[in-house]
Amino acid sequence: MIIQFPDSLAIAKQSWGQKRNEIAFASAFGSQAQEALAPLWQTTISPPTDRDEFVGEFQALILRLKGRQNLLALHNLGRPQPRGTMRGAMALSGGAAQGASSLTICASGQGGKTLVAGDYLGIGTGVTQQVVMVTDSATANGSGAITVSIEPPLRNAFASGSVVTWDKPKALFRRSESESNWDYEDVRVGGMSLSLVEDWRV
Repeated sequence: MIIQFPDSLAIAKQSWGQKRNEIAFASAFGSQAQEALAPLWQTTISPPTDRDEFVGEFQALILRLKGRQNLLALHNLGRPQPRGTMRGAMALSGGAAQGASSLTICASGQGGKTLVAGDYLGIGTGVTQQVVMVTDSATANGSGAITVSIEPPLRNAFASGSVVTWDKPKALFRRSESESNWDYEDVRVGGMSLSLVEDWRV
């Protein structure tokens, strides 16, 4: 089951990063690493602890996830929209192969608009959707077509016309652990956070 992150939920802090799945080799002659599995986004969110209504809703979200059974669709709260100026109804212009690290996107009426390094985009929908980060700034041509480099590479192939989401693009996360604990001290709740790692093999 996929649970949508409630936009009404107050969050005091979010950490967001990438987990690389590598096999590393080291010797007296040097070292190297090789990707074993696709990189995954990971995030931790924490609520304000000074008001019970915020804490209660957060606790309920944790329990709705049922340990590691359910998925949470969550975006990067610190950058919900691109810093670049491109908006509109974005879609892939041409198919994108599995492993692709460059995408061509089109959006009517967006000629001359930009996507900049650090912008997040969502590719596709449903359980195969993927959140990627733009790694090099680019400008759309007069027809509203733009080619951007991305990380991580695509885990699946996407057909031409696949939806590209720029407004709160959400990755699918599963809890990192199944335990749920929180502390009460001086009528405040502490020690509560929700650690998540992306899971696309659903």
